Formats: sequence, structure tokens, C-alpha cells
Amino acid sequence: MTRHSVLTAALSIFCLPSFVLQAHAEPRTANRIAKVEFTSTPAPATAEEMAVGYTRSDAVVTYADGRRKVFPLSYNVLYRPGNVVGGRQAALIVDREGKPIMRSSPDEKGDAAKGPFFAFAPDANSLIRLGEKGRERLYLVTQFEYHTEAPSAVDGNPPLQMYAQLPMAMNLAALRQNGKTGRLQAVKLSNIDMGPINGLWIPCAASLTPWNTHLAGEEYEPYARLFENAPLEPMNLFLKTPGKTAREGGAKAYDYGHPVEVSVDAGGRTSVVRRYAMGRLAAELAHVMPDERTVYMGDDGRDVVFFMFIADKPRDLSAGTLYAARWEQTEAANGGKAVLRWIRLGHAAESEIKALVDNGISFSDIFESVDAEAYKGNPAAHAGFQPVYVYGGSAASSKPGSGVKPGTVYLRVRPGMEKAAAFLESRRYAALRGATTEFTKMEGVAHNGRDKKLYIAMSYVEAGMIGGKNDDRPRDDIRLTGDAKDLACGAVYESRLGGGQSDTDGSPIPSDWVAATMEALVTGGRKSFGQTAYGKHDACDTDRMANPDNLKYSEEMRTLFIGEDSGNHLNNFLWTYNVDTSRLTRIMSAPAGAEHTGLQIVPNVNGHTYIMSNIQHPGAAQDLKKYPDEVKVQLRSRVDPRGSVGYISGLPALKR
Repeated sequence: MTRHSVLTAALSIFCLPSFVLQAHAEPRTANRIAKVEFTSTPAPATAEEMAVGYTRSDAVVTYADGRRKVFPLSYNVLYRPGNVVGGRQAALIVDREGKPIMRSSPDEKGDAAKGPFFAFAPDANSLIRLGEKGRERLYLVTQFEYHTEAPSAVDGNPPLQMYAQLPMAMNLAALRQNGKTGRLQAVKLSNIDMGPINGLWIPCAASLTPWNTHLAGEEYEPYARLFENAPLEPMNLFLKTPGKTAREGGAKAYDYGHPVEVSVDAGGRTSVVRRYAMGRLAAELAHVMPDERTVYMGDDGRDVVFFMFIADKPRDLSAGTLYAARWEQTEAANGGKAVLRWIRLGHAAESEIKALVDNGISFSDIFESVDAEAYKGNPAAHAGFQPVYVYGGSAASSKPGSGVKPGTVYLRVRPGMEKAAAFLESRRYAALRGATTEFTKMEGVAHNGRDKKLYIAMSYVEAGMIGGKNDDRPRDDIRLTGDAKDLACGAVYESRLGGGQSDTDGSPIPSDWVAATMEALVTGGRKSFGQTAYGKHDACDTDRMANPDNLKYSEEMRTLFIGEDSGNHLNNFLWTYNVDTSRLTRIMSAPAGAEHTGLQIVPNVNGHTYIMSNIQHPGAAQDLKKYPDEVKVQLRSRVDPRGSVGYISGLPALKR
């Protein structure tokens, strides 16, 4: 079908009943945009298409007077890791002195890689606008999650996998806009100095706060029990303390795994703060509600917890109260439905928690612990110990998201260590307090302010979330039914937000943005028999969302943007979901093995709207290794592995 015929068909579909346009009536001006919908980008069907990122979608804009206008979309690359921008190389991995790191720490086999290193996994973006309207300065903060692979330091040896083997970086790019075409260009670039927070550990997604700062998550926090007596070598590379444990002056595991806030001033100067009071978890990102106090955090891993933080003061994340959710199931089918109850874990100021870290607190200072076998052999000798089965944290050599092998451990908080446990071992302490710990791969979070809805990506719905699959987990709150192969394709959940709620101790929760419910909104599904024209390597339906990760919501378009990170789609897709029509549309395809990251919707920059969108780790060997040679060898050879920092253009101003 031609692009014109696709559009003609789409326009007939987009003729919604008049009440849809009138439901959100505002002063009726001819140029006011009433509705935005998208035509579909076809899935790649050839090797040439599978090897690149592209969009062939149009935005169909309906104005208040009934006019419709079509805007073709295009994907634009600002820069790629390793590119020189204004004299600086993008995504360069440096130490605390700003010098390139030239050799990685040894892996489990004792092998090291040689640098310089440029991280091929650009993740979150925040386009920050400063100054008067029409004369704004534009800055783009971009963080890099990890590097994929690098040449061995020993000539002739195969490349080494680099996940979690290096400290990571954030770049600040100054952007120039062409006022007529809207084209953006990166004209100056620098590494944001991470020295004040002792380096950056696996930064994943992020959000732009209502007060115009970049709020990043550090994912897969280092397993503090392991690194109590072992050196955390990737961060030792940054600190220039090779071989040293925390006690010897090396990197401290408890320094990493918290949200990180970055401020930028009009001159392009940055400041960085680690938000210790928000807890420590595998933070996909932290997302702030319109009250500028309530924050939700996705905990990315298997057997994880849903967290909420409420700051004491608006626009100040340095002190507040941390809560964890308990899922009280009301329906098991179609991804499930539940009432959420919130457990208060504690209140802290970041100065208190930072002081504990600076003074060298360890896992053994916080907990007494025994393994399941020892406990069951003599329960009477371990009175007060409770079973905990959660994602354990990341070891330096772990694969993405795998961390420490799961299993039940029995823990008891040492006297007086409740606050340390709540804010440095947030997931374990939440488990001890009765929070639900069965969520799997909880990723992005976004909100719809008008309807007071929260959206949460659950990339893989599996394991402890499935009824009858709880194994030796001590809790069984989530008991979903349905085809496990459908559920493994993931879901986006929706929560109703409101006030007047109390925590499980009966104390009022001081927010009008508390998630009270949780139910599946958009679900994936296994590939149907006979779907062979394209997507022949996909395990999940090529024409449905699979394994959602990045989420961003546009109030102006009434649209949720969903970026995939799927091992069940060879080519990951970017989707739009209109909350009024429930229409799901594919608007972009990424190169084979790549993930859609860096989502941000910027509604009006001098008459142009941008969908910031990055491509991460395309063609990475780790992501393609399960496929046949036609993919992991032949197709991979066509893919540019560097990834890209970019944006989708073509949309008009959506906000006046």
C-alpha cells in the first residue's frame, strides 16, 4: 500500500464522534489543535529496513474548525557516540579528572579491554529551555547507560562485553534551531562533571522535572553485600583507586543506585546532586507529579517493588518520606487489576543518608542475614529473622538486569538501623515491611495530569507475577492468569491518582496524587500462527506492542508514547496510544537489536514540536546472539553499532 493510500484509509478511521472533540472544549479558535493522530509505520520486511531506524508515519492534525492537515514525520540524528561536536567527542568515558579511561577493569576471566571508550547506549534526554520565549537557549542533557563491547587489550583476542565494566557519562549539548525549518543542530558538547557524586553508575531513563532539571535513575544498584569486601572496580576506575575496597578508600556501593538531579544554567554550567533521601533501588527513573512533591519510581529488575516518594517541600527532593506499594488483587485475567496500599518506610533528609555512606556503613552494619538452609536447619536460633526474596542488585560482571541469582535470604534489621535500611536497602526493607515484591521488569513511568492517571511499564509479566509460579517466594500477592507466552510480552499498567488516602498504619498520605489502583491498559501477545510476511524472527505479535520500556505522555496530543526494549521483537518499535480512542499505532522502527530510549515530548519550541528519541545499542552481539547466522552475522554486519541521539520532527506547535 502506498503512503497516500495508507493516509486515505487512516483519515477515515480518525473521523471520531463529535463528543470526542467537545469533551475537552476550550475557547474555540480556528487554529487551536483539537486532535492529533498518527498513521502507521510498516514493520521492516527486508534486511535493508531491519538494519536502520526509520519512520514513515504522518501526524494528522485536526483543528477546532474541522480542518485537517497532514505533517510527515522524519527521524533526525543529532550525533552518535564518538562523533566530534564543537571539538569534543560524544559519549567519551572519563575519570574524575576528565581524562579518557584507556583500560577497563578485568572481567571475571581477568581480561581487560582497551580504550578510549565511547558508550554505544545513549539513554535518557532532557531538552532544557532557558531564557525568554523566542530567544531561548536550548540545552540537551543525554546520559549513556553502558558500552556494548570493546577490543581486548590483548591483540588477537575477541572483543569483550562491557556491560557494567565502566563508569558512565552524561553529555550536555548546546543546540541551535533553524527558526524556519525547525532543524536542530548540536554545536557544542561537554561531559557533565560527575566528580561531586563520585561518578555515575548505569544511568537508565530520566525525566524533566516541572522546575526544569534533569532527574536520572541509576539502575541495577551494586550489591552492597558483595562489595563490602570486594572492590567495585568500574567506579574505582572513575575515582582512580584501582583494587581498593570501600574500607580502603575505594568506591562505596551505597554511593550508587539513587536518583541523580542535574541543573543547567543559562550559561551552560551544570551542577549535579545525588538524591539519597529518595531511596536506593534499580531506578529506571523518577517521575514527578504536578504537585512538584510526589514522585514515582520504577524499580527495574525481577522481584522488585513499586516506590513513591513525597518531598517535604515542592521543588526540593532533598528530604521526604518513602513509601512502598502492596498489590491487593481484585482481578487475575487480562494482566490483572488491584487496589494499591502504601506502606510508609520512613522519612529522611539526604544529608543524614549521605553521612551514613560517607562514614562507611556496610550491609552487615544494617542487617543480620542467614541463608535459607541455615535458617531451616535451626529456626529457633534465628528468632526475628524474616524471609526476603527480591532482586539482589548488580555485580560488576552481571549481564543486563540479571544481578545476583534470586533466592530466599533471611534478614533481621539491626537495632537502630531502620532508617539506613529504608533508604540504602529500600527493596529489602520494603519486603520486610510487607510490600509486594513480585513485580518483574518495572520500567518507565508517566502521568496524564488532566485525567489524573499514572502509567507504568511492566516490560515482562512473568515468574512471580503468574499464579502458581511463585516457587519459594515468601509472598504471593500477584496471581495473574492467562497464557504465559502472551504475558511475557509485557503490559502498560494504569493507576488512578487521588487524595484522601492513608498508609497501612492509618496515617494520612499528604498528597493528592497517590496511586490507588493498578490495572493493565495495553498488553502484548504472542505471535499468531501464519504471521510471516514480516517479523519472522519475532516471538511476540509484530503488530502489537511488546515489552514496553520508555514511556512519555503528551497532554496536548492525549497520547502515550511507548518505546520497546524487547527480546521478542528483533526490531523494536516506538508506539503511540491515544487514551481517548485506545488506538495503538507504530510510528518508528529501530535497527535490529536496538532499544528506543530518550523519549521526551517538547510541545512548542518557536513553532515546532519535537519527540526526542534515541537509539541504543543497535546490533549489539549480546542482543542478537540467540538469532540464526542470517541475523547475528549477516544482518549485524549492516548495522551501525554506535546508536544515535536524535529526535522526530515534523509536528507543528502543539502548545501556544
